[in-house]
Amino acid sequence: MQRLQTRWFIEACHMNSIVNPLLLEFAKLDFNMLQDIHKKELSDLSRWWTNLGLPQKLPFFRDRLTENYLWSVGSAYEAEHWSFRDIQTKTNCFITMIDDVYDVHETLDELELFTDTINRWHVNAIDKLPEYMKLCFLIVFNTSNDAAYGVLMEKGLDITPHLKRAVIYTLSF
Repeated sequence: MQRLQTRWFIEACHMNSIVNPLLLEFAKLDFNMLQDIHKKELSDLSRWWTNLGLPQKLPFFRDRLTENYLWSVGSAYEAEHWSFRDIQTKTNCFITMIDDVYDVHETLDELELFTDTINRWHVNAIDKLPEYMKLCFLIVFNTSNDAAYGVLMEKGLDITPHLKRAVIYTLSF
């Protein structure tokens, strides 16, 4: 989270007469460029989030996109890690959503079915779930697979097992 202190350091250096003004100007430019990148990423994620329509479809769900994005920025703020921030933010949103599903106080049988469906990680397993649980599973499943496909095409790495494991790990709490 060192990058969050940059603005404070820039302002502190601005008051100091022994600071090289050219370096200070570069620091300001770097800060502003990275801030613009983060604003665009959050705007893109907000568009994705709005298109999912979760607040309308699942009113019990906590709308925490910005907080989840800030967590990912804290993990990897550098401009070149945009893909990580995108996947991490979406994964954190899903973890929040799954936690909220368990907090809705449905029957134990429905929660066991939901847990089993996520553990099996297969679309055919959703038949017996309530509608909102089907929606939650399909959003997690489809977005995780889309993210994994993007990484596979870009980096040649299959991250599907890791995303699946992150979701399943959430269920252990």
